[in-house]
Amino acid sequence: MESPTSCEGVEPAFPGPWDQYNFSPASRTQYPVRIHRTTGIVENEANLLDFKSTIVRSLPKTNGVKDSHPYSSITLDFGKEVCGPVTLRSGPSSTHQTAALAYAESSQWVGFDSDNATSLRTHVLDGHFEFEIGPDDTYTVPIEKQRGGYRYLTIFSKTSDAILEIKEVSAYFTSMPHWRNLRAYPSYFFSSDELLNRLWYASAYTNQLSTLAKDQSRRCEIDSGWLNNAICCTSGDTVITDAPRRDRTVWAGDFAIVIWSQFATIGDSISMRNALDTLFNIQSEEGQFPWAGPPICHDSRSDLAKSADWPYMSDSYHLWTMLVARHFYHLTGDLDWLKGKWEKIVLGMQLAISRFRSDEGLYYCAGALDWGRTSVEGFNLSCNILFHETLLKMEPLAVLLGSSDLATKWSEVATTLKLNLEKLWDPVAGLYIDNLNAPDLHPQDGNSLACWFDIVDQERANIITTNLKTRWGPFGPVNPECSGPVSPFISGFELQALARAGKMNDALKMIRRTWGWMINNPASTGSTMLEAWGGDGEIKYPFYEDKPSYISHCHPWSTGPVLLLTFELLGLNFTDAGGKHWEFKPSPGDFESCEGGFTGPHGKYSAGWKKAREHGRITFSCWLQAPEGTVGRVGVPVFASGCRQNGMAERNDVKYRTDNGYRWLDGIVGGERHHFVF
Repeated sequence: MESPTSCEGVEPAFPGPWDQYNFSPASRTQYPVRIHRTTGIVENEANLLDFKSTIVRSLPKTNGVKDSHPYSSITLDFGKEVCGPVTLRSGPSSTHQTAALAYAESSQWVGFDSDNATSLRTHVLDGHFEFEIGPDDTYTVPIEKQRGGYRYLTIFSKTSDAILEIKEVSAYFTSMPHWRNLRAYPSYFFSSDELLNRLWYASAYTNQLSTLAKDQSRRCEIDSGWLNNAICCTSGDTVITDAPRRDRTVWAGDFAIVIWSQFATIGDSISMRNALDTLFNIQSEEGQFPWAGPPICHDSRSDLAKSADWPYMSDSYHLWTMLVARHFYHLTGDLDWLKGKWEKIVLGMQLAISRFRSDEGLYYCAGALDWGRTSVEGFNLSCNILFHETLLKMEPLAVLLGSSDLATKWSEVATTLKLNLEKLWDPVAGLYIDNLNAPDLHPQDGNSLACWFDIVDQERANIITTNLKTRWGPFGPVNPECSGPVSPFISGFELQALARAGKMNDALKMIRRTWGWMINNPASTGSTMLEAWGGDGEIKYPFYEDKPSYISHCHPWSTGPVLLLTFELLGLNFTDAGGKHWEFKPSPGDFESCEGGFTGPHGKYSAGWKKAREHGRITFSCWLQAPEGTVGRVGVPVFASGCRQNGMAERNDVKYRTDNGYRWLDGIVGGERHHFVF
């Protein structure tokens, strides 16, 4: 097997008609596509889109001229989320002046000050960026003052009686700096559902925009404006972060979703490895992994940073770091990397084991911080389920690396813990309670994880998902443990719960309702995944009540639909580390057709399927192609009710077994394209 690397971004691995959904630009130089608005005195505004002169005249201070806005301005719309430093070219009629730029991801925050991204401290405002420019001049924003993510750019002059003749405006795409061709995805997805195709590629673009150079993170200690020249990666040159605008930082909990969606879309194992290396590099002496990576973990100004335990204040993010490390090994097969991290993983596991209380048979969560929800301190449901999953996934790795004694111990703790999770089950509500000290709260996160991580059987998964569905509002599932927003991060967990319960149609309904509303909302970027929104459809988040514009419109943790679409609906998965063995098991739901693929250490994997009605019955055809030297199995869903019995059978000299509604064909070898029709 080749050493795992990311695609170099040279040519797309799977070119095809699905490229029409790809939001990534063909060139790093990006231009606005429309004028969003003007204020004051602006002449020939549309000229700018054709590289001709647009004139912005400062509002006169005399002669009785009044305007509802303080400045003449033009706001440019790039048509989608973009990033990077702006270059402005002026014409000969411009006067010497101080001009200014203000940025916004959402049309909701277009104005003369940028949306807030620097800090949640109430007195810290981003404001606008000022610069000097004269006639026939070209100005480029310094790289440290670039804006990481925006769709709208407002340009105005702060000099009285000034004339600003603008001939050209562009932005330079700084994300994904190690790719030569930004559209050269190593993966693809294409289905009969236009909306879900858009969402898959919006997720890919979200991951791409959030992949940064190591030294272009947000500084969080400044008191005004913004600076993006902090170090966010202590290993390698590029890193996948939580968002391009803010926080431009590695957060382990986000990787619960992102480790999978990033692999399935942009496949950049280098930047993911660098992110994990960064978290491992700042593990505490006691073995605790941080809540956030640098520069936030070095913050000394926020209220949280004043704690003596900062930044080691989250049990869940500690556990996610280790579990995601296992997932990285599973997706890349990089055994040398795993061996290099094993000592630190064992230290982290020992710390977690020390928090297991034998009297209750449950994990005691000491850190109050999680993904932004209410405190998880105590015998918290989601932390206990996460601890159980980490124990189970680490057990075979311990055996692989010669630590069978640890594997036995971890298995024993997991068995005890699972039995005691019944203490948190509320049979009246048909849901788990959040905590032994919070019996009236039935959370979305922990109940979804109980299904996703196979704590429950099919019958209880059906009960849980049925009761969680009662919380779906017109804008998505309302999250009770976080004061009532829609959290696409945790709703991504619920999508997995629905998949485990065999409710693909409900999962697709949730995506269309929740993420469909998001991407079609006029106040969204229309190209990236929003961090969260209110249960009432307002774009707001409880944590940012004093700074509503702080909300991120490009957040990889919201890319949960990718997991469902690629690994469940399409049904293509690795069954061992690195993909030497694989599985193709479609879950079609209400789709008519679907195809897709991704690139792993052994090469390219792709598959597709199609449903058709012929003579009163459903015909299911599918195809699969995997790299030479790999072996897998194909599971084809049985649609005829009389064909669901388990056992062996033979059709056209091909032997297959039927098990729980699927016909399974084993021993399918890679290296050629296989076709099946049932």
